[in-house]
Amino acid sequence: MPDTMPSDTAVYVALLKQAVINDFMREIASIPSEKELAKTLTYSPRHIARMKKLFAAESRREFFALLWSATKKTAAAAAIALAILFGSLLLSPNVRAVVAETIVEWFESFARFQSSQPEAAEFETGWRLSYVPEGFEEANVFEDAESRTVSILYRGESEKISFTYTIVDASLSVDNEGRGYEERTVDGLHIYIFAPEDGDKGKRVVWEKEGIRFSLASTISIDELLLMAKSVHVTG
Repeated sequence: MPDTMPSDTAVYVALLKQAVINDFMREIASIPSEKELAKTLTYSPRHIARMKKLFAAESRREFFALLWSATKKTAAAAAIALAILFGSLLLSPNVRAVVAETIVEWFESFARFQSSQPEAAEFETGWRLSYVPEGFEEANVFEDAESRTVSILYRGESEKISFTYTIVDASLSVDNEGRGYEERTVDGLHIYIFAPEDGDKGKRVVWEKEGIRFSLASTISIDELLLMAKSVHVTG
């Protein structure tokens, strides 16, 4: 087969293309102008009213879109201003001593509590429980000045309660294997609760107050542990 088509075929194709173009241009030229169409085509009052409503609705939509955009920008500016204000407050040592972020890290068999507080609050060793379930008595008090930790053991007839507290920026690990986890706020205290799924293992509650991290561990009910947590106070 030759590389180029025969000359008569090429001429035929060219003439066909030109005929199609000429026919298209005639069709375009036969369309009346906008003014001529306006003379022959008219819209009903109902159609005109509906179109006005559509245009009005579109205008409202654009207006509220612009308003929402402006609102978001205002909110962002307010958030930035608050962040700057909060950052300025954190320059004060007194404020830094109060503000702390608790970080709970989860591992395979334990959870670790760690605070981002940059400066430790003054450690007070006089924290005690004003409520202890009936039948329990304080049996032992252990104070570790180096780690600034106090552990108090309460003994009952067949059960024990361990009450421990330390500075909030110290690390605390809790055995979470086979235990459920939840958080509750009780009388302003944000309490982390670790309870066994089968009910036989020990329970643990952890909370923070005035720069101190507290912990109660026992096999008694969670309700009793929460009552004890609410009763924590500094003795004279």
